[in-house]
Amino acid sequence: MGNPRKANGARRRHVVRWLRSQGRPCWICGLPIDYGVPPGNPGAFECDELVPVSRGGSPFDRDNVAAAHRCCNNWRRARSVAEVSAVRRALREHLAAWNSPESFVELCKALKSERIPFISPPSVPEKQPRQTTSW
Repeated sequence: MGNPRKANGARRRHVVRWLRSQGRPCWICGLPIDYGVPPGNPGAFECDELVPVSRGGSPFDRDNVAAAHRCCNNWRRARSVAEVSAVRRALREHLAAWNSPESFVELCKALKSERIPFISPPSVPEKQPRQTTSW
């Protein structure tokens, strides 16, 4: 079986054109998409399926597609909407801020490996050795 997105190219192009005309921000990182950026660029617009095709989602259903940056969509792969929302929530809880789709993806990777560089653990004073007095 081939790629279902290409099985009916005209239908897919119609859905992508419709989604592009909406001018929505990236559903993954929440940042605006520059729809003039050429395909292949990390910040370029891509049509993402909320329920991935690999999990039975339709590439033609308007209710199953959302706008995404190329790099965000690449990071997401087949993660569920709930997983993506959980990652965004975790980043916000860590007071992470992103100003580009690339920085969002880097933060997601850092969170996964638990090496978020800009968040330092709360400082815990070292315990001083207990001094004993000999009487």
